[in-house]
Amino acid sequence: LRAQFHCFTGTLEEARAGTDRGHLVSFTGIVTFKNPGHMAATAAGVNAESFLLETDAPYLAPVPHRGQRCEPAHTADTAAKVAELRGVSLEEVIAQTTATARGFFRGM
Repeated sequence: LRAQFHCFTGTLEEARAGTDRGHLVSFTGIVTFKNPGHMAATAAGVNAESFLLETDAPYLAPVPHRGQRCEPAHTADTAAKVAELRGVSLEEVIAQTTATARGFFRGM
């Protein structure tokens, strides 16, 4: 059994409880908000191969689109923030999440 925890808003410890079992967590625009709470630490600390990015369209648009309808193109803003939180390049986040998504959805 493999699962993706859609629109994950839990703590790093909660994320690891799932990712240690081979599941994935998925981050939305929440991580870009002025006060994302524990989401910043979760996005920064989860293993690189254990997360995906999503829009949760039409809701949870990332900054600078907050309050607007969320679109798939806005995932780029979420990716940029996750890269910043993790201290890595945007290109690294894009490559890793693309590989993770391909591997996860191919195995479905």
